[in-house]
Formats: sequence, structure tokens, C-alpha cells
Amino acid sequence: MRYLAILDCPVTFSGENSYGMTSVDMCPSAGITRGLISRHVKVVDGRLIAVCIWTSEFCSRVFFDTAWYEKAGELWGDQYQLRLEAIDEETQAA
Repeated sequence: MRYLAILDCPVTFSGENSYGMTSVDMCPSAGITRGLISRHVKVVDGRLIAVCIWTSEFCSRVFFDTAWYEKAGELWGDQYQLRLEAIDEETQAA
């Protein structure tokens, strides 16, 4: 069963944090991240919205692990949301 991840966070730049990371760096990369089927990123009003489709919940949870949440907390504090949920493919086909 495919899995959906939606990240909504402020846009940050590499010079703004001790990790030297941007908001896009916190997103999985197509062709590199195991189990990632597709990634769509959009910036609206200073916020990054990334929609990712995964082959499974397992692959999504491997990427969005404890270390990811620690970095997200330092980069964005409570200004981000990550939604993870299964995609019901039978409902989508009907």
C-alpha cells in the first residue's frame, strides 16, 4: 500500500541554522531516497509545501526518523506540520 507524506514548513536558508540546511534539504530526493515514488515541492508565502508518495509506510518512516524530527525541531520549532497517511488505492480506482 502506498503512503503519503505532506510537509508544510517555513522556508529556511543554510545560513540560518547550525546544520547548514535549507528546507528543501529536509525533503526526500527522487532517485536517491529509497522507496520514494514522487515528490512535488511548492513555495507559497514563505512556506514550503512538499507532497511525497512512498512505496510503503516503512520507507516513509525510515526517512522521517528520530534524527529528522530533531533537525526539524531546530530548523522550524513548532512552525511545521508533517502529515503521514496510507493511500487507499482501492478507493482511488473507483
